Amino acid sequence: MDKTKEKKLMVFLNEFIRIKNVMRWGGISSFGFLLGVSSLNPTKYLPSFLLFFITTFCILSFTFAINNYYDAESDKENPRRKNVNAIASGKISKKTGVSLNIILALTPIAVSVFLGFKLLTLCLTLVFLMWIYSAPPLRLKGRPGLDIMWHFSAFFLLVIWGSLFAGSLETIHILTAASIGVFSCIGQIGNHIEDYKYDKESGTTTLAVKLGVEKTKRVLNGFTATHLILLTPLILLYTIKYYTTMFFFLLVAVAGFLILRPKKGFFPTKRCYTYYFAVVLGGAVYGSCLIYRLNSLLNVSPPNPLKFLGML
Repeated sequence: MDKTKEKKLMVFLNEFIRIKNVMRWGGISSFGFLLGVSSLNPTKYLPSFLLFFITTFCILSFTFAINNYYDAESDKENPRRKNVNAIASGKISKKTGVSLNIILALTPIAVSVFLGFKLLTLCLTLVFLMWIYSAPPLRLKGRPGLDIMWHFSAFFLLVIWGSLFAGSLETIHILTAASIGVFSCIGQIGNHIEDYKYDKESGTTTLAVKLGVEKTKRVLNGFTATHLILLTPLILLYTIKYYTTMFFFLLVAVAGFLILRPKKGFFPTKRCYTYYFAVVLGGAVYGSCLIYRLNSLLNVSPPNPLKFLGML
């Protein structure tokens, strides 16, 4: 690959589809896929995972590319955004941006046509959802409150998408999808609080700008409490099922607390209880759910509590 083509590829990846964000969000959906597998035979899932990777990559790339397209004019005036939006900086023309977005949107739909009604319907829903976040007239990212609920819907469906692609949809998938959806809302509200000063000065209406920082922090606390409530059934049904899942959960929870040493009033830094409860405890529970799935596939028998009590 010559230097010109390599430079264009890097612009496409870093400044048009925002590859880092695509991979982060893709990791969430991949979690759903791993949680949905029913066999440890890698050859059985390799074709499915390749199709999953291609379609998910295109859907998420479309999400950030269409956002760059509709934000190009405002990003031209924003020093923080101009150099990370290829259309705003002029490195990719708006005409080319339209063509690339059409390809990114149609590719997963075309693939899903051959994957059955459920996946096709969910794919169409995801593409539509990603479009209305940035595109007028709905443009949900500019509607405080609705943009938060959009994040819940998007992340909830991305987890379900991964699980369905792997071939199963059970209670564990729905519970994790719901809690991860709320987790995404916590992150978005946190971003609004962190960017409050700049957003207010630039005339950008976010939840924090509309409600004020203190009220928004109360909303954030409400979502954090909801997240913890949604983690509870996952802990009761799956985390405490095996010794390995309990050990993993306790190890991450305790180690995270000792490393972070969260304190009240430190938000939005990592030294706060909101970050600890959402990220550390959430990660501990989700990791334990994957270990639970692995134990199930290995046909590991759960410990017998009556036998344990008899040993005391």
